[in-house]
Amino acid sequence: MRFDPVECGKRIKSLREEKGYTQVQLSEKVRISFDHLRAIEHGRRTCSIELLVDLHILFDVSLDYLILGKTSQLDAVKTELQRAVEMIEKVKREL
Repeated sequence: MRFDPVECGKRIKSLREEKGYTQVQLSEKVRISFDHLRAIEHGRRTCSIELLVDLHILFDVSLDYLILGKTSQLDAVKTELQRAVEMIEKVKREL
């Protein structure tokens, strides 16, 4: 498995959108320029280690996921539990 800046940028963009942040909002949160973030999301630039750590904390994902796209079993369980909670909340609202 190798680092692919385009895929890394896609993961960052997807995480940003899941959190509901605009590019401007995320760039302000992690203290980089809008243009720098846009270039990262398109794979034209890469992240520094410091930026990756900031994104890991902000998005609550592993560095393995950000850098390589690798998910752990714990991440998969967390995702499934979140889906189950969302389904329960939806059923609760409908009752």
